[in-house]
Amino acid sequence: MIFTNIKEGLRDTKIMKFLKDQNVSQIIPFLLYLVFYMIWFSILERLPRTRFFDLSSELDTYIPFIVEFIIPYLSWFLFQAVWVVFVFFVDRKTYEQLTTMLMIGMTVFLVVSTFLPTKISLRPYYIESRGICAFLVRRLWAVDTPTNVWPSIHVFNTTALMMTLFTSQHPLLRKNAVRIPVVFWCGMIVLSTMFLKQHSVGDVLAALALNGIAYVLVYNWGFVVRVMEPKKRARRRRVM
Repeated sequence: MIFTNIKEGLRDTKIMKFLKDQNVSQIIPFLLYLVFYMIWFSILERLPRTRFFDLSSELDTYIPFIVEFIIPYLSWFLFQAVWVVFVFFVDRKTYEQLTTMLMIGMTVFLVVSTFLPTKISLRPYYIESRGICAFLVRRLWAVDTPTNVWPSIHVFNTTALMMTLFTSQHPLLRKNAVRIPVVFWCGMIVLSTMFLKQHSVGDVLAALALNGIAYVLVYNWGFVVRVMEPKKRARRRRVM
């Protein structure tokens, strides 16, 4: 009885009504794709492979190793989650375009990593720095191998997220007060991949090139994965 009353009370809250009006179930297909991606990626990281294509270059040696870039690098995980959800609520069309781009990039990465395993040999053998940033870098390297790096998903996804600021017609996303700090932080995330020796310059350039291809597919050619609204799905069932 108590749980029934609590459940009924939740249904009547403004939050639940808002979520129902927004059809939050439309975000489930992308969440399922992320589960699929993480499973495939985890398998790739654990495969006992001995041959990798080393993408390190001489140009990478001119880029210093700076542990403080761990802050924007790790912020990427929270940033992309918050930004995808934010765009979902403010501009559904842009959300569909964004998630389509993300799925294109991550799928290409998985396929490349499966048939053309890559690595970099740029990480220093010893981190001289002390402090929280150095500690976080050590923890990152303990769980993240320098393999399966091309193209950089950190860079691809960040750039795709940033594109929404210039493709969306929603007034909030077009404000300079939003654009300037987001673009700045996206730039810091991209740079962090190289200054932390997580990716080579080639990984970054490949990700940007893939962004260009995905942009043409999604924004110019209209290749977008759309989620049918529940009402339309129910209507189709009645017709059948």
